[in-house]
Amino acid sequence: MPVVSDDLEAARLRIYALQDGAMRAQALAFCLRSGLFERLAQGPATAEELGLEPRVAPTLLAFLTSQGLAERDGLGRFRATPATEQFLVRSSPRFAGGRSLLLQGFHERIGQLGEALASGKPLADAGQAAMFGDFDEEDQRWFAEGMLANAIAGAEHLMLEVDFGAFRRLLDVGGNSGGYTLALLEAHPSLEATIFDLPEVRALAEERVTERRLEDRCRFVAGSFFDDPLPKWHDLLLLANILHDWETAECRRILAACHDAIEPGGTIVVVEPMLAEDLSGPDHASVSGLTMALLGGENRTQSRIGELLEGAGFDEVWQSAVGEQNSVVTARKPGAGTPC
Repeated sequence: MPVVSDDLEAARLRIYALQDGAMRAQALAFCLRSGLFERLAQGPATAEELGLEPRVAPTLLAFLTSQGLAERDGLGRFRATPATEQFLVRSSPRFAGGRSLLLQGFHERIGQLGEALASGKPLADAGQAAMFGDFDEEDQRWFAEGMLANAIAGAEHLMLEVDFGAFRRLLDVGGNSGGYTLALLEAHPSLEATIFDLPEVRALAEERVTERRLEDRCRFVAGSFFDDPLPKWHDLLLLANILHDWETAECRRILAACHDAIEPGGTIVVVEPMLAEDLSGPDHASVSGLTMALLGGENRTQSRIGELLEGAGFDEVWQSAVGEQNSVVTARKPGAGTPC
């Protein structure tokens, strides 16, 4: 029998993990919806005390433990790990579980990915709206909470790449409930901000702004960046996880509106998952890009983002190193003012 190298054996197991991806995602979503992570965070408990069905409890607990989401003590009881408490307990300010809810609700449509990859065309009709069409009000809020925590974490990384100290007024286009904006305002007391997004987002955004006592420096303006003019008089404009949702023609419309709104000399910041120029990854950007392919968007390289910015009339394009989750591209609107 031929001997298989350690590297090849590891590759074989990675392929198995890829094949099991849907099962992993659905199991994670079940644990989130059932409140299992909250129960694990309360302290050590047996499978019976956790309320798990006896036939499936061993497999589910082994799965969570192998993934670093639960740990077993010397008495055979299970509890949450620090990662679970930080990212999968809904009351945590760093809760990241909203994305699992999205992908679970989107499960049937993911089955059409092969068709989208073969044809190069997105899902018919609904497109981006298909992501949220089946969500009720509670699901919408749960997802928004997860995206808020995701944005706050993204802002922490963004502030390592871009110096925001020189700016006066921020316009967060498609800013949802304000995750990026809130983090930037708290880090820069002289900065003021406007969050621009659809009316459905207003209540949660204003709730978060009030919680952080930022009402005097942050306002919410309702509108669509396709149908309504963007608020003016800002020297900094943020597009966080916006462009990759849309096809090129729609990105051009968005960037044209941004160029019209921002002050001369102002800086536009684009942050979202971006592909390496040699298409070697990174992992998150490539996998999330499959979702974009299904829905009509596109995870792009930084150079492609730069071309879109220049096509909209911006110059002085700058890009960060490619990030494992998000990358950054900035540019400046020609005219008076201080460049980034």
